[in-house]
Amino acid sequence: MKNLETEFKWNAQTPRAFMCMLRAVKKNCSSGVISASKVLQITDVYLDHADGTFEKEQLAFRVRHYGKVWEATFKTRTHLINGKAVRREETQPLLAVSSLHQALAKLSKQKVWKTIPTQELVPLFTIRNKRRIREILTKHFLAELAFDTCLIKAGEKQMQFKEIELELKRGSNAEFEKFVAKITADSKLTYARKSKVKTALGLLNGTVQ
Repeated sequence: MKNLETEFKWNAQTPRAFMCMLRAVKKNCSSGVISASKVLQITDVYLDHADGTFEKEQLAFRVRHYGKVWEATFKTRTHLINGKAVRREETQPLLAVSSLHQALAKLSKQKVWKTIPTQELVPLFTIRNKRRIREILTKHFLAELAFDTCLIKAGEKQMQFKEIELELKRGSNAEFEKFVAKITADSKLTYARKSKVKTALGLLNGTVQ
């Protein structure tokens, strides 16, 4: 699966952030459809080689598990600019897998995926995420709103982290960005300056306490 992902992120560390955003979304989506909330318990394990190949190439590589689904994803790493990230993302399902050990074994046997070496991968950090998802459908675009409540673990360190994401799935990018500007103003939330992954890397490297 190949995708150019466009999403916005907001800091949700402040009290009632999720409620403020949902209220703003409903206010600005009166003529659209907002789905009921769906909850996913997601575990993401981020991986690299011992020599930091992915870090050097500014790639993020993870194995994700939720329900009975296992999949591998890589993303080009980007800086958040006014909460916005645009990056290449590719995902492949990991069939007949029921553990991280099996996922790593399958990737190792595969050897290479899209020119990326997948042998001898080692875990860097884990993000366990209780994600509440709603789809937003307007006449201009379809987007996915996610409220993330995470526990980030890097070695012996761990921290709680909350974030709001809104990802454009299809439709007009211009109308999507107008909508983002309106809900940002109405919610009074600030754009995120660091993503979950950047925060986890900071925890791993000792730059985030």
